[in-house]
Amino acid sequence: MSNDIKNQDRNLEGIMHHLRDYLSLRTQQSIRVNPGIANVIDDIVWTQLENLRAILQKLRSFGPERIRVADILVGEDEIKRRAMYSHSDQNSILPEIINLEEERRKTMAELPIHDMRTLFRALNPPLENIVQLIQHWLLWDLPDTAEMCHFDEQVLRVAVVRSHELSEDVLHQYRVALHWRPDHAVTVATALNYEMKRLDGVMQRFLTRRGEEYSYMMIIRRDEEPYSASSQEILLLAKHLKALETIEKGTGPLEQNFVDYYSQVLRCPPADVTRERITDFEKRVIAEEKRRLQHFLTDDRFLGKPFDYKKFQAQQIRERYSTEETRCTEFLKAKGEILPDPVEQSAERT
Repeated sequence: MSNDIKNQDRNLEGIMHHLRDYLSLRTQQSIRVNPGIANVIDDIVWTQLENLRAILQKLRSFGPERIRVADILVGEDEIKRRAMYSHSDQNSILPEIINLEEERRKTMAELPIHDMRTLFRALNPPLENIVQLIQHWLLWDLPDTAEMCHFDEQVLRVAVVRSHELSEDVLHQYRVALHWRPDHAVTVATALNYEMKRLDGVMQRFLTRRGEEYSYMMIIRRDEEPYSASSQEILLLAKHLKALETIEKGTGPLEQNFVDYYSQVLRCPPADVTRERITDFEKRVIAEEKRRLQHFLTDDRFLGKPFDYKKFQAQQIRERYSTEETRCTEFLKAKGEILPDPVEQSAERT
């Protein structure tokens, strides 16, 4: 397998990885609002993801070039990326993601079932609304998943520059990319500065989108508290089940620690504590705990506070960028070099 194919696969799978993460959270959010869709939404999400995977593997023509959609979305060419999300460009992928109602009216000879919306409408008319919702999720999230994938790949590029000896051929490629004169020396510091500027560009695009995002597009994440009531209820239920098992399997006189404990719980003299009374008590407690647990597992009150997941990711990206910047500085310092000033670099261009 060639390196180009490997890179293409990384772009495709990287986008799909982050997209599954986003859609999982959106699905959880939707089920909290409308529990009735829990039995159907996973299948619809899966079909939409597979449809998007097929779209990402298609080729788009730009003059003599034919480039795969996934590679355009994770690439550096801003013009080609914008064309993918355009409402008017012939290369746009929007018509393939969103099944528009108006398109059905244009061709009266079409079969009744001709896209995802009409397929699920035929099964159950209200399901068409879920399909439409998920298609909009894909539209909102695809640019961000592509940037997240691009950021991950760019971090790897920076790490490769730090960890490998760069050949003259590789350094020459940086000279060409920077539009420098042929006699100008290119160092590892130059390469790292170039890659860090690209990393900063990806980060800035993701951060800019956070300021442009409407509130209805946000992903609301709520994590279960580590000591939530449902978790505590499971531990308590396990404790009573273990106690019941111990009492039912035991023979002979009760151990004194059992007698002392259950005399307080049952509020009776120690002499009145018997296996039968303990068994009856534990069975009643277990039945009540099971009832409470069922309520806790379906009650949203025990989730943590909601937060905007993509804004949380924005903070993570800032921290990851700072970490890479520190690593580069320390790496060059050990070699007796520093990251070049971008202004000084630009002055060296022809």
